[in-house]
Amino acid sequence: MAVYQISRIQVRRGQANQGTGIPQLASGEMAWAVDTQQLYIGNGAVSEGAPGVGNTRLLTLNDLSAQGNLLELSQYSYAVTLDIPIITGASASSPVYRTLQTRLDDQVSTSYFGTVGNGVADDTAALQRAINQQYLNANNYAYGTSADAVKFRKIITIPPGIYKTTSTIFIPSYTTLVGAGELKTIINFVPSVGNTSPAFRFVNDTSTASAPSAIATTTSTNQPRWIDISDLSIHIFNQTNTGMQMDCVRNSRFSNIRIASSESELTVYNPNNIGIKMNALSDIYTCQENHFENITLSNLTTAVSAKQDIVNNMFTGCHIQFARQGFLFGIERSGVSDTYVFSLGGGNIGEQHGPRQTTIVNTKFYKIRQHAIYLYRGEFNSVSQCRLYDVGNNNTGDTTFPEFPQIFFRTSNNSTEEIQSSRTNSLNSMATFLTVPYLPEVSGNVTYASHGVKQFNISQTNGTDARSFFRLPISVAHNGAPGGSISYTIDYTYKSLVTTAGTKFTRSGRMLVTADVDQKYSQLSDDYNFAGPTNSINDTALAFSCVLLDISGAVYTGAVGQIPYAIGIYYTNTLANDTGNFTFSYTADPHFQII
Repeated sequence: MAVYQISRIQVRRGQANQGTGIPQLASGEMAWAVDTQQLYIGNGAVSEGAPGVGNTRLLTLNDLSAQGNLLELSQYSYAVTLDIPIITGASASSPVYRTLQTRLDDQVSTSYFGTVGNGVADDTAALQRAINQQYLNANNYAYGTSADAVKFRKIITIPPGIYKTTSTIFIPSYTTLVGAGELKTIINFVPSVGNTSPAFRFVNDTSTASAPSAIATTTSTNQPRWIDISDLSIHIFNQTNTGMQMDCVRNSRFSNIRIASSESELTVYNPNNIGIKMNALSDIYTCQENHFENITLSNLTTAVSAKQDIVNNMFTGCHIQFARQGFLFGIERSGVSDTYVFSLGGGNIGEQHGPRQTTIVNTKFYKIRQHAIYLYRGEFNSVSQCRLYDVGNNNTGDTTFPEFPQIFFRTSNNSTEEIQSSRTNSLNSMATFLTVPYLPEVSGNVTYASHGVKQFNISQTNGTDARSFFRLPISVAHNGAPGGSISYTIDYTYKSLVTTAGTKFTRSGRMLVTADVDQKYSQLSDDYNFAGPTNSINDTALAFSCVLLDISGAVYTGAVGQIPYAIGIYYTNTLANDTGNFTFSYTADPHFQII
């Protein structure tokens, strides 16, 4: 009869975290750490050929499972396998090694926190969790100046995809969000009907993961700061919401961002449909020193709104399109209609000065129904190198019926420079579209210089009968109503091409044109130099004059109901057979009374 024996084979065992830990094992001897569930084998003696005395850990199922941490065992050294002399350590023979876990933790992806990005699943909680755990984690708080705090200010990347959100994402200090690019990483904000909250709102340091701060708790030491958001799109699916609500944000950067409504602004009006809304608690706790670069704002009621005392913010290379209003500064819209809410004096805390030291440069405005920029209150703001296409026409085009000045500064001590407008090319000449009123590109209380030089032809007139030449806009209020006064400095050169031998000449000069729109008066003076044959006839044959024109292009006569809408420049040229080129540029200095 066969005899069966069942034997039990055991290895050394104990707790790795008790006493002296894993002892030195004999050659080939195995040991099991009960508490850590880890298996070891002795290396053996050097005399046996072992590279060194010690124990070697054996990988088990625990190391490969979700509960294990194989990444902590994998070593990484930069360029260690490449045939290039990159030395990461003190010498070529001692490179710096890091675990693969720490290498992967250098950067954080929202996918680590459960975002899906398929446009269907609600990613609100996962996105917020990624931000909260990185920047509002009570155990590893990212505020302060300690090394431990700074280490947690890592970049959060949002991979390509469409991320549906249904409520506001709250952004604390030091947050860095980087997408894959505009229309690559897309945040689709789809709140419930009637919800007027913003897609993104910036919160101060009193915030916790469960309790976002209110703007009223902001101080100079806790306001949202050093935030960087780039390379993503925010699509607003309701007309009642704002893209980014910036409550007292300072020293932050926003670049390569697209904010757009999903529906055309032509169909729905709502004062809360704003791309970027900048709020201040006071002139000290305010939005300041923020830089917006390559921001596209589309299909919105208002692209950028700042009623309060924001300071020293810059917009560079932005694109504002298909909006009722571009920049709305120092004033807000009515909640019931397409009108403005005016307040005098700025007596409210945080609304005493309006936006100051704002820089808007190299920005394109396209199909803006009303103003590209409307500044009701604020000083030391500058607009330069901007391009205006179909702005202020209620989307009817430059040649149909302009309704608004394209840029309006109600207060003084602001500036414009190098503004290029399609309205100038369309309406400057009296030879075309004379019946369309020429509302100014820039009005209010700010100087405006024409872009480049204009050129028209001059020929002989019939005696002293004045011939229409070109026209200039008069001063108007924000709503396009004529008023105030305006003066022009026109620098010109006339190159005569008269066919009579020995009579060709060049004349350059400066015309000063002044129009008192309220009193219905206009005046022109001309100071010039003359280079050509010494002939008094040639010198004085060319003369200029100005008149006020009404909305139909007729000369203003003071008839009942007649209102000036432009300044017409006329000329007479009595030099026989003369024809030539007239080139000019001008600077406008409007004045509108501040009430």
